[in-house]
Amino acid sequence: MKIKKDFIMLLFLLSAAILLIAFSSSAKSGALNGLEMAGRIVIPSLLPLLIIFNLIANAETKNIIEKILAPFTEKILRLPRSTGSTIFFGLIGGYPTGALLTENLYDHADIDKETAKRLLRFNVNGGAAFIITATGTAVLKSQKAGIILFVSTTASALLIAFLSSFHYKKIKYPDSGRFAMPLGEALNKSTESSVRAVLNIAAYIVLFSAVSNILTIPQPLVPVFEITNGIVEYSGFFTLPELAGLLSFAGLCIHFQLLSIIKKVGMNYFDFFVWRIIHSLISYGICFLLLQAFPSEAAVFSNLADVTAEPISVNSALSVLMILGCAVIILDIESRKRKI
Repeated sequence: MKIKKDFIMLLFLLSAAILLIAFSSSAKSGALNGLEMAGRIVIPSLLPLLIIFNLIANAETKNIIEKILAPFTEKILRLPRSTGSTIFFGLIGGYPTGALLTENLYDHADIDKETAKRLLRFNVNGGAAFIITATGTAVLKSQKAGIILFVSTTASALLIAFLSSFHYKKIKYPDSGRFAMPLGEALNKSTESSVRAVLNIAAYIVLFSAVSNILTIPQPLVPVFEITNGIVEYSGFFTLPELAGLLSFAGLCIHFQLLSIIKKVGMNYFDFFVWRIIHSLISYGICFLLLQAFPSEAAVFSNLADVTAEPISVNSALSVLMILGCAVIILDIESRKRKI
């Protein structure tokens, strides 16, 4: 059975390679668009925040945040105190921050597999920078629209976390901080892991952009496959509640980036996928209700059919250099490790 599965996968990958070679011109054009998008949106908005969030999660300062959030984390969500900073930064930092911080906790035995699975069911969010700044201000030309989207997706995640807590007993968890590092060591580790994560995201965006440019994916389906390109290029096809749902689903490109973490904690991808759908539906409903509660907002944002996203003016060569710079940092870190 496994041999048959591997054979099918081999055929699929070879077919994809043949398509990329046969339609190299279209693939190259799509890849360049993806590279430019990664350089002007993903790296500038996500990398600095991810370094800071990882730094706090690795350093002793995380204990302060976890202590502040402890009543909410332990008593309401019935989760270990150590997950407080992971949830907070995961929801505001953007994908894949929540999953990476969850993996960090699991690797250091601060949470078990079941807790890691619980976190991955809701702690996958677009984050403030991507939803409010990139989607709202830059794409939709409205910060208010971005705030409504962010509130909708974040409230949906917290609602899932709260409702799922009823399946678990109220347990007194020990304080975290067992793997807290000195600030200097935490900064080095945070920079390395953050650069790896962002470079991984950029690679997926380039791959999906190249493939989608060959296959000509219907425009309304693009965000389902790759959320960044789909939101930036085709937001005008969707109402605000639909955008909230798409942002919560996160796109298959993000799903693929998290597969290694999902597998590490023993979670079934079908489980993860179903919760992405649930998150999407709840976000859609919350956004719809918010628009009903604020009629003036609804009149402006309920129909975005005429919205056209203007590209941000950034030199393509600069985008390439930014991504190459991430790769150089990783190689430099690896070289230093070998010398040590």
